[in-house]
Amino acid sequence: MNYKIRWLITLSVAALILLGISFKTAFQINKFFTLDGKIKANVEKVEIIEGKKDKFEVLAFYNFKIGDKIFYNVKKFETKFINEITALDFKEKTLKKDFYICYNKKNPKISAVEKSFPIKNLVYSIITFVIFGYFVALKYYVFSFQKNC
Repeated sequence: MNYKIRWLITLSVAALILLGISFKTAFQINKFFTLDGKIKANVEKVEIIEGKKDKFEVLAFYNFKIGDKIFYNVKKFETKFINEITALDFKEKTLKKDFYICYNKKNPKISAVEKSFPIKNLVYSIITFVIFGYFVALKYYVFSFQKNC
């Protein structure tokens, strides 16, 4: 009986991990497909902040106009810099280039600077699903020997 409880705990933990990764992936895929418009944004300012572990992060404050409404947003870039000089260089490049954002046409408050398909999380979800399926199949395989004995 003790081994059945262990299997139940193992399958429950695997199912929780699968659900967490799957919901995260589904949310990111939904966000990818809802960002259906693209427009040039005005960068108001770019700031450099010192983050965790002495890494520097770059924040861009931008706005964009749709019709007669102006929407404001902040973008924290994924890239982290090990020193302030490289962060300043990135800041200068960001201010010089054209800044395009993707937004949701139905709700322009939802916007993003980078629109990329979450392929990494999708692969993680598939791998987690395969591992969960393996544990379920292994459970039935092991318990089939228990019934025959």
